[in-house]
Amino acid sequence: MVEFFIAFRHVIERKFQSIFSVLGVAIAVTVFIVSLTVSNGLEKNMINSLLTMSPHILIKNKKKPFFEGYNETVENIKKIKGVKAVIPQINSQSIMKFEGYAKGVLADGISVENVKNGLKLKMVHGNDNISELNSVLIGEALASEMKLKVGQEVSLVSAENKEIKLIVRGIFKTGFLEYDSNLAIVPLRTMQILSEQGEAATEIGIKVESPQKVEEVLNQIRIVINQEEYAIVSWKTINQNLLKAVQFEKFVLIAILSLLLVIASFAVSVILNMIVREKIKDIGILKSIGYTNKNVRRIFTTEGLIIGVFGMVLASGLSPLVLIGLKILFKEYMKGGTYYLEELPLYISQKELLIIYGVTFVVVFLSTIFPAARAARLKPVEALKYE
Repeated sequence: MVEFFIAFRHVIERKFQSIFSVLGVAIAVTVFIVSLTVSNGLEKNMINSLLTMSPHILIKNKKKPFFEGYNETVENIKKIKGVKAVIPQINSQSIMKFEGYAKGVLADGISVENVKNGLKLKMVHGNDNISELNSVLIGEALASEMKLKVGQEVSLVSAENKEIKLIVRGIFKTGFLEYDSNLAIVPLRTMQILSEQGEAATEIGIKVESPQKVEEVLNQIRIVINQEEYAIVSWKTINQNLLKAVQFEKFVLIAILSLLLVIASFAVSVILNMIVREKIKDIGILKSIGYTNKNVRRIFTTEGLIIGVFGMVLASGLSPLVLIGLKILFKEYMKGGTYYLEELPLYISQKELLIIYGVTFVVVFLSTIFPAARAARLKPVEALKYE
C-alpha cells in the first residue's frame, strides 16, 4: 500500500509528463478499438449480405447438370438438426429485355415457399409473392439500371434461347451489389418449364441456423447424401479466396495497430526513466531506511501501471464517442454511393475487448521493467554520494 502511495505521488508531481503518457496509451487503445470495430462491422456486413442469396451448403449432381427426384433428398436433409431451410433451385444465365435495353442476368428459379420463408429478402418495392408463374423479383441496382418498376412487363431469354414474358412483382436489396445488379428470381416451376426438365433442379441450397458453424451440419449431410453421386460444399469453401483475403487484411491491421501500443509503451518507459533520474536521492533514502530492491522495483512498476490503467479507462470513454462520431459522419457524407451501405456497420466482441485491454496491460508492464530494475540496482551510498 505504501509503494502504491509513493508511486501515485510521483505520477501526480509530474503532471505534464503523466498526462502526455496517459494520452499516448489512451489514443493507441482508442485507435485499436475503433479500427477493429469498423473492420469487424464491415466484414460481418459483407458476409451477411453475401449469405442472403448464397446457400450455406450447396449440393450438386456430379454426373448430370440436372438431377431429378430431389424431394426425398430434401426431406432427409430437413430432418438434420441445425438445418433452417432446404431450397431446390435452377440457375441459368439469361438475358433480360425491357424497352430495347438488354442485360445479362442470372435467373434463379426458387419455389414460392422458399422465397418467402427461406430467403427472407428485404423488399424495397412491391412484395416477394411469386405464386403466379409469370412473376419475377429483381435487385434494386438492376431495376435502377433498366429503369424498371413494380408491375412492368419484361422479357427473359433463357440459355436455350426460349423467351418468356414476366411481370416485376417486387424489387429487393441484399446489400451485396453483385446480387442486386445481376439477379432475377423467378418461380421454380417457370424455370422447369423453360428448361423442359420436368421436376428437376440444378442444385439444392441449404440454409443453416449458424453459418459460422456450418461444418457440424455439413458432416451430418455427408452421412445422409451419396457422396459418389453428389458434390457437397459449404459457403466457406465457395468463398475461400474472399475469406482468406479478409483474414489477411485483418491480420495486417492488427499488426500495425499493435505497433501503436508499443510506441505508447515507449512513452511510459521514457517518463519512468526521467522519474528515476530525478528521484535518485529519494531512492537512496528509501533504501537506507530498509526498503529492499523488490520494494523499489514495485514502486516504479506501479507507476507505469497507473499510467497504463488511466490510459485504458480514458480509452473506454473515448472509443464510443469516436464511433458515434464516425457513424454520424458516414450517414451525412458517405451513405450509399461507392460503399453501398445505409449506415456504418460496427461490431466488436467482449472477448476482443478483453484481449485488447489485456495486451495493453502486458505491454505497459513490460515497458516498466527496465526503469524499475535500474532504480532497484541503485545503492544507497551511490544515490546519496553527491547530496
